[in-house]
Amino acid sequence: MNVITTYKEAWKAVLKTRKMWLLLYGLSFLLALLSAMPLKGFMSESLGNSLSLNQSLPGFNYGFIGDVLNQHGDVIGLVLNQSFVLIICFFLVSIFFLGGILSIFKQETIDYDGTVFWQSCSRYFWRLLRLSFYFLFFHLLLLGLFVSLYLALTNGLSPFETESETLWIQTFHIMAPIYLLLATFLFLVHDYAKVHVIHSDKALLTVPILQTFSFVFKNIRKFLSLYLLNALTFLLFFGVYYLLKNSFLADSFGTITLLFLLTQIFVMLRVGLKLLNLGGVTLMYGEEIGV
Repeated sequence: MNVITTYKEAWKAVLKTRKMWLLLYGLSFLLALLSAMPLKGFMSESLGNSLSLNQSLPGFNYGFIGDVLNQHGDVIGLVLNQSFVLIICFFLVSIFFLGGILSIFKQETIDYDGTVFWQSCSRYFWRLLRLSFYFLFFHLLLLGLFVSLYLALTNGLSPFETESETLWIQTFHIMAPIYLLLATFLFLVHDYAKVHVIHSDKALLTVPILQTFSFVFKNIRKFLSLYLLNALTFLLFFGVYYLLKNSFLADSFGTITLLFLLTQIFVMLRVGLKLLNLGGVTLMYGEEIGV
């Protein structure tokens, strides 16, 4: 199965499991409402019926933002803390549903089964959570290594030990693409490690992780091509959304409603693209190991 065929089959799998797509979108919308509640309370209590908010609708208003920060800094700090907690909750919920999604795509006849989905969500949650922490550590290690190397090559960015800032820029231009390439490789390994953990059904993750590194390295050209194809699909949808969003001003009830609907369509497409990526990875994995 080549990359284009896998891409098409992944779209078919996503459309075939549209019930799961709608479920995940609905839960994302619910979480978004919960995260907006602290901000809604702040806006109601702090701004009330002030007309200054209307002045910020046509575009970004630095004066308005500055006044809000000066007058309500403490409240905003509290809202940000609550938002941080919600981000952690969203991360955990995403990991929870990941096991169900991959188990649905793992089935020979890909179709949404509520029993399989929810059982797999709880069954694989702790394994996938540990896997996420492992790869977070790998990414932080990679970033720390490149930052340390960059500082060593640029004399710690010290203006007293560097004749010209050209050295800083040239070093960054050389190291940044290498870092992005290695980080992309880690993202690829993480995606296929998720699928491998579900298929191997092992509680200990050391061996599956090592096996996945070797597996992805051997098939890097095919896997990277599919990854880039999915990324281009996202950029295409985002480009259309961006052009439509900026084609009008959200300065009235009608245009604000239109912007809200447009944003929700884009959010729904983002959920679909996440499923597309996971479906494609699962199909490619199955093809390579002969499942």
